[in-house]
Amino acid sequence: MIRPPLSHRRPLAVAAAALAGLATAFTFTAPASATNAPPTPTASPSVTAAPGATATPGATASTPAGQPAAPTCVTAADARYTHTFDGPAGRASITLSNGPLCRGEEQELALVSYVTPSAQFAVPQYVLDTSVKKFTGVAPGELGLATLDFAVTVPHCYTQVDFVFGSKVIDPLTDTSDRYGDRKVGSPAGIGSRSTGPRAWYNGGSGSCVAAPEVIAGSDCDGNVELTLVNRSGNAAATFTITGSGGFTEKVAVPMRKIVTRKLAPGEAQEITVVAPGMKDFTGGWEKPDDCQQPSIGTPDASHESTCDQMIFRISNPEDGTPLTSTFTPNKGEPKKLTVEPGRTGTVSFAASKNLTVTVTGALDSGGPLAWEKPEDCGSGGTGGGDQDGGLPVTGAAASAIAAGAAVLLAAGAVLFVVARRRRIRFTA
Repeated sequence: MIRPPLSHRRPLAVAAAALAGLATAFTFTAPASATNAPPTPTASPSVTAAPGATATPGATASTPAGQPAAPTCVTAADARYTHTFDGPAGRASITLSNGPLCRGEEQELALVSYVTPSAQFAVPQYVLDTSVKKFTGVAPGELGLATLDFAVTVPHCYTQVDFVFGSKVIDPLTDTSDRYGDRKVGSPAGIGSRSTGPRAWYNGGSGSCVAAPEVIAGSDCDGNVELTLVNRSGNAAATFTITGSGGFTEKVAVPMRKIVTRKLAPGEAQEITVVAPGMKDFTGGWEKPDDCQQPSIGTPDASHESTCDQMIFRISNPEDGTPLTSTFTPNKGEPKKLTVEPGRTGTVSFAASKNLTVTVTGALDSGGPLAWEKPEDCGSGGTGGGDQDGGLPVTGAAASAIAAGAAVLLAAGAVLFVVARRRRIRFTA
């Protein structure tokens, strides 16, 4: 057998395949290059991400083992902030630096401006303007605000501006009221020390604050008076002293650029005086408005009738009527008084007699005497006291004539009876 000579290409192909396998193995076993890693995420300056969204600002996005870092949230008690404050301009801001807050957590803050009696701290102080906002906790995957901005109006006179933790605003600030204390942002201790930045409270301004009080009165149809106490254009609080009828008195403090109302009841509103420093005294009282409508009152039904033996008055008062009291005065006998409540009917009667009249006065008025009139169908003898028209019992000469005539008739009857007996015919069998 003759064998052909071996080819040199096959050993070369095997060697090339071996080299390719070694190169691939080297590639998978070599350490990862830092220059090929994806960029590390950073925190946004305006929002904080919820747990699971971003890492804490400044932290790397991966652990040494190559796994993503688990972000954390904080409670309100552990939250830390940085802030800015401009008291004369009435502006402040605060940034949550280690957030976000955990779900269910929140932190309120308030910026408040006051009108004060001095450029240094002095009382009383009255609130001019407030701004209240809060940080709230977020759920995984949600974004929450990292910075809150505040702005208030500052008066053009002596003022105080405070930036504080919490939403409780003290108004007014007096000798005996609470104080903000360590609630002020930037305080050296307490809750205020949780934020880094300038001290966030200010006293200053120039010029005394002056109130500009005004009174507006309005009457209603029920007898009440509503007083509108206005301090619209002043730059200080105004104190109004109200005096009303029946010993009523009250002092009302109205902050600058505010309006307060008070209503005086009918017993207090007949005569009203309001006094306030810097205002001409107000005097007035209740005045019936032109557009008042009288309440609807039902009209009673009144009637009278004459019977053979009585004169009867009948009064029917409707449900929407008012109590009616009237006096019925006869020309003979004692007067009678009758009161009929709404929804009721009442009667008054007098015994009939000739020339009887009754006069009605009070809630109902007859306008003069009303006469009893005998009905036409009454009996001849009458039943109204024995003196009505229809005649008296018959007596005297007329009765004697009638009796004599009766005696003559009886005698004639006796004679005829005797004659008849003498002329009687007897029958025999």
